[in-house]
Amino acid sequence: MAVSVREALALPVLAAGDPVVLSGERGLDARIRWAHVSEVRDVGAVLVGDELVLSTGIAMAASPAAADDFVRQLVEVGAAGLVVELSTAYPSVPEQALRRARAADFPLVVLNRPVRFVEVTEAVHRAIVAEQYDEVRFAGDVHQTFTDLGLARAPMARLVEAAADLVGGSVVLEDLGRHVLVAAARQEPVDRLLVDWERRSRLTPYLRETGVGGPEGWLTTPVGIQGGAWGRLVLPAGRDEPRVRMVAERTASALELGRMIERDDTALQLRVHGGFLLDLLDGRVGSEVVAAARLRALGVPAATSYVGAVARLRSEAPVDRLVPALGDLPGLVGVLDAVHVGLLVPADTDLDALARALAVVEPEAVLAAGAPVGGVLATASSLRSARAVADVAVTLPAVDGCVRQSDIRLPGLLMSLREDARLQEFAEAELGALLEHEARHGGGLVELLRQFLAVGGNKTELARVAHRNRTSLYPALRRLEELVGHPLDDPASRLSLGVALLAHDQARRL
Repeated sequence: MAVSVREALALPVLAAGDPVVLSGERGLDARIRWAHVSEVRDVGAVLVGDELVLSTGIAMAASPAAADDFVRQLVEVGAAGLVVELSTAYPSVPEQALRRARAADFPLVVLNRPVRFVEVTEAVHRAIVAEQYDEVRFAGDVHQTFTDLGLARAPMARLVEAAADLVGGSVVLEDLGRHVLVAAARQEPVDRLLVDWERRSRLTPYLRETGVGGPEGWLTTPVGIQGGAWGRLVLPAGRDEPRVRMVAERTASALELGRMIERDDTALQLRVHGGFLLDLLDGRVGSEVVAAARLRALGVPAATSYVGAVARLRSEAPVDRLVPALGDLPGLVGVLDAVHVGLLVPADTDLDALARALAVVEPEAVLAAGAPVGGVLATASSLRSARAVADVAVTLPAVDGCVRQSDIRLPGLLMSLREDARLQEFAEAELGALLEHEARHGGGLVELLRQFLAVGGNKTELARVAHRNRTSLYPALRRLEELVGHPLDDPASRLSLGVALLAHDQARRL
């Protein structure tokens, strides 16, 4: 950031010259790159732009045309402004030069008292350097802040809070579905900051880089790398300043780096504590023969088929205590990560009985199972399925016995994928235009789509449940079809819309 023309004129050394602005009032906030004293007629040849030119009028004194040409060169080269010291030798700026300056909204200032230009340049340059040093110091503070937070493995919320402290304004982190992940409110209560958030956010388009957009002029920056954005930072105050942009972009980088480190930590933890199970999940076991041999060496008897299962707690208590609670099994039990305990057992193991016994010891425990598979290597897919089912099962009412995919069905699958950016992208692709229309205009078309899908596309039944007559129903359906961009009579289209709406509704309830 540099010093503006207005700020330069306010410096005591220039203010002592009794400056009068003759033109370019709106250009006084232009930033000065440097101050330059020039009395040569070919002034444009020695400038590169954004300079504040100081002159006693020698190069302009030959004639009004010479003065006009001097100003023309400054305008064309992009100078920040011209300060002319008036004297008995050069008592005024010719009208011709003034007209040119005013036409270009170019700052032309006269000094009615003499000043020492060397002192002016020193003061301006000192201010510019001080400003630049302040910017460097601020950049260093930003770097140090996020470096310290990164080394401390600070959570996502702390990174956003730090950004809000640095810019002195509210910062919000949202996902692709416009759902708020973290909100750091400054100078306003958080409830006012987030009022009607989703609708307001939908009116502000996603940008590929940091920029200002939407009716409220939000400053936003995407979070994610290589086109894989999973969210964005929003600064609702919309201060499009270099410092604010710097903080926003540095925060976005810190959030992505933290996410990557977290994934690396999880992988490390899995390798350390999961042993064979995690080698299996990561595809590091090798051939089926090697996998079977390693499994037998771990004390698991040979079987024609196996099943993967995962136990976890509904609370945030350590899962280590689940391992002894699982008792002696004819299979493998190992900690997968901070919340999952994995099991690999022969397919004829009574997992329902095991789940009931586990519930007696740990009432908050859930046991989920994947499908039985033939061979050891194939149990990786069974374990993955069990882990997804377990994550959903802890959010649902308890069942008697082991939980399987058939118990949670499609809602369970979507809930297990709710944090996956790909699911959010799918829901946005299917419903984004409709949700934006609803945000702008209302009208209940989202609810109409929900009702339409619930009755399987039966318009007669829709008219009944929606309490609409056909005269108003058909135009609404046509408009709905235009917004979703797919034929509503197509079963495949209804299926996609139904899945997207279910994912959207689940995200709103979380």
